[in-house]
Amino acid sequence: MNEKDRDRSGDGAGPVAHIDSNKSLKALCGIIMLLFFCVPLRGEPMPLDGDGNRLRGLSLIVDVGVLNASDIHANFYNGSPNNVNTLNRILYSETYGHAIWNRLTELDLIGSSVANYNQITVAEYGDMYYQLAMQLGLGFRYDLEYIDWAWQVLFNYAKLNAVGQVLLNSGHNQTYLTNQNAYVVCPTLGVEERIYFDLGLIKKIRLSNGLDFEVGAGVNANNTKVESSEIQIAGVKYSILDIWNGQSPSSYVGSYEYINQGGLGLGGYASLSLGITLPVGTALSLGYVFNYNKTNLQGYEKYAPHHSFRLTVALNNFSFFDK
Repeated sequence: MNEKDRDRSGDGAGPVAHIDSNKSLKALCGIIMLLFFCVPLRGEPMPLDGDGNRLRGLSLIVDVGVLNASDIHANFYNGSPNNVNTLNRILYSETYGHAIWNRLTELDLIGSSVANYNQITVAEYGDMYYQLAMQLGLGFRYDLEYIDWAWQVLFNYAKLNAVGQVLLNSGHNQTYLTNQNAYVVCPTLGVEERIYFDLGLIKKIRLSNGLDFEVGAGVNANNTKVESSEIQIAGVKYSILDIWNGQSPSSYVGSYEYINQGGLGLGGYASLSLGITLPVGTALSLGYVFNYNKTNLQGYEKYAPHHSFRLTVALNNFSFFDK
């Protein structure tokens, strides 16, 4: 068992972050609010570049990127007894325990000295990590007419895969296992969906020939939904997602109601990008976004940094009513 599991209280819920003590998030929100009130509402028209390239008014935003999510939340899927989805519920159930023991015996991964599935134990719940995920976004921005500021509202979607492994042994003697390493390696996988909602300001630093350097900041909310949590034992996948309301699995799975896992979390973001505005009223930019927010997974309700790199297209002066 790793240090993170030892630190948990054993009540099945794990540690809960103290939101009020998060000074960094409060400071970020304070800066964002200051920006909102300090942006001037009137001013003199800004000079245009020689080619006149500049976003004005409402633009439709489409982006595609790569999300690198914080691994702090990934151990939600490693099957620890302190998690809401526990491997023990599968490993030591009459419904699945016999099948797991028989499979391990058939493949000669355990010896005959292991009399039943209750003698199989977990040697280590490995730390899991998120793989890089594709992120797709859609939203709007509004570039003010007289000053180099813009408002932005953006939705982004990503499907994340958390991967790792669990090591099984007999819990009594290494000779009970027949493989050379004295462990049975079992890959673990968790799949979740996240939707980010960003609301913020963009400051444009105009360079030349339509080039812009942009700095953005704002607040965001995210909704996380757990799709699956699985372990593969001797080549067979087993779901450890709790659809049994904390009870032991039954062959009558349909008699249990699925419990939605995940929920809403809050945070903030900051962004940097370099873009070019084309004469046709379209802007292309490549940027980096730093998210610092809470992910609402039971036992892992913490604020953590997440990073993404995005290619963004802004279609300027569009209208649903244009012919």
